[in-house]
Amino acid sequence: MAALVAGCGLFSNPPGPTPPKSGSSSTGGTNISTVTARPSPTSRLVKAITLIAARDEPKDATPAGLTWAGIQATAGRVGATATLVQPTGNATVAAEIEKAATADGAVVVTLGPDASGPVLSAATAHPTTQFLELDVVAPEGAPANVHGLVFDEAEAGYLAGYIAASFSGTGKVGMVGDATADGATSNYATGLRAGAEQAKLGTAVAVIYAGTADSPDKARAAAATLFKAGNDVILAMPSLSGIGAMRETCDRKARFVAVGTDAWQMVPDARPCLIGSVLKRYDTAVGEALLALAAGQALPRLVMNDASNGGIGVSGLHSDAPAGFGAGLMSVLATLKNGPPRPTPAPSAAAQSTPKPSTGTRGSPTASGA
Repeated sequence: MAALVAGCGLFSNPPGPTPPKSGSSSTGGTNISTVTARPSPTSRLVKAITLIAARDEPKDATPAGLTWAGIQATAGRVGATATLVQPTGNATVAAEIEKAATADGAVVVTLGPDASGPVLSAATAHPTTQFLELDVVAPEGAPANVHGLVFDEAEAGYLAGYIAASFSGTGKVGMVGDATADGATSNYATGLRAGAEQAKLGTAVAVIYAGTADSPDKARAAAATLFKAGNDVILAMPSLSGIGAMRETCDRKARFVAVGTDAWQMVPDARPCLIGSVLKRYDTAVGEALLALAAGQALPRLVMNDASNGGIGVSGLHSDAPAGFGAGLMSVLATLKNGPPRPTPAPSAAAQSTPKPSTGTRGSPTASGA
C-alpha cells in the first residue's frame, strides 16, 4: 500500500531544520544546469529561478534533488528559466546568491541555515527579488522578500508513530534522536508519542539520544539500548546518526520507520528492515511557493508545509502490513489532510488497532504508488 499526503501544522513547535551537507573549502562556483521553459500565457512575475545547492548535490532523493525537481516541474508552468548552481565552497555561496539576485523577476532558492546570512544581506540589497529558504525559519525582522519554507515535523512524527505502533509486536516503540536541544528531534518525538497512542492505546514510547547529528556509533549504541529494553520498532532521523540507528536495527533483525527523506533511496543497505518513510516533500513545497509568487500572491515570512498542502508524504510500505492497517492509515491521513477535528485515541485498549478518525472528517487523501 502506498499513500501520498501532506500534514496540518497541528503539533509542531517552531520547526527544527536539518542542515544539508556543507560544501568543500575550495573556491569558485559551477553553473551545473539551466532549463529554459516555454513562456506561460500569463504575466511573468517570476522569470528566473535559481537553486543554490551544496556541492555534490542534488541527487534524486536528497532535499536538494527534490527541490530541483520541483523547480524544474514548475518553471514550465510559469514561463521561467530554471538554473542550478553548486558553489564549490562556502566562501562562494554569498557571491552566487548575489549574482542570482540581480536577474529580472528573480527567485533565489536555498536549503538549510548555512546560506541564511548571505540570503538576508542579498534580500536587503535586492528588495524586488524573492528568496525561498527551505528548512529555515526566517527570523523576526527579516526583509519581507525572505520566506522560510518549513515542514510540520511533529505531524511527520505522528504518522511515523502511527505506523511504528501498528507494526510493533511488543507494544513498545522507540526513537533515536540527535540531541535533546535539537528542535527537529523534539518535534518528531512529540508527534511519535501521539501517533503511537492513536494506533494502539497504551503503546509505550521511549526516546533516547545520540547526543549529536553526526555520530553513527553513538546512535548505534542508543538503538541497541532500545532493542534490549523490548522495543521492536524505532523511528530513525535523517542524519548521519540516524543512519547509524538504521544499521543497528538491521543488525538486530528489527524494523524502523524513517522520517525526513526516503531511506529506501538514501540508505539501500537498510532496506531489509525498513517499514516505510514519512517524507518532507521539498518538491511540492517549492513548487507551490513558486506558483503563488507567479500569481502575484504575497507569501508570508513562514510557510508551513504539511498534509493539508502536500508537504508531508508517506512512501510506499516495504513490509507486509497487519490486518486493517491500510484503512486505518488512510482514515488518519484524511483527518490530517482536511483539518480539525484531529484523530483521537481509541476508547479502550481492546479497541481495534486501526481507529477511525473523530466525527467531522471530510473527504480522503490522494493515494499514489511510490
